[in-house]
Amino acid sequence: MVKVMTSVFIITRATKAIVSKESSYYRSLILESKNERHSLHKPEQIIDNTCLLYGSTLEGRRTAAKDILKITSKIPVPVIPDKGVYMLPTSSTKNKERVWLAYHHIDFYEQRNDKTFVAFTDGSGLYVNASETTIDMQYKRASQLIVKLNRSTLFGRRTTPFHPNNPNNQN
Repeated sequence: MVKVMTSVFIITRATKAIVSKESSYYRSLILESKNERHSLHKPEQIIDNTCLLYGSTLEGRRTAAKDILKITSKIPVPVIPDKGVYMLPTSSTKNKERVWLAYHHIDFYEQRNDKTFVAFTDGSGLYVNASETTIDMQYKRASQLIVKLNRSTLFGRRTTPFHPNNPNNQN
């Protein structure tokens, strides 16, 4: 039986970003639409706990995203896919300056000196220690994951004439 850690912050649609902190006490800074809070838990613990509440684990969601996107690192995560909550990392989980950004809150991003400014739809923003190219790739990966997971809703269920499972194929 999987135990959910109830004292861990739960991600909602209001969560804009989770910043990894390596202080003597706090492990995360959580940015929300109208709030900012600190947590004793690492971002991955927060994401895992939220995933558990919605029927999977962080590792399960990562595995699915890896298979869909055919990638092995910096994997965007469908945290609460039914509510459109997808988080994308700015770097590998080994990087102490990683930030997890909520896809649906990102308005734009641009390189500013050696960091990238990520602007949120509510007018606030955050500097992250990653290049604009990296953030752009992460944003596009998350976009691709969202479309692939929601294809039938977005485009209806169709089979292509050349799909290997199409019974009309004459191979």
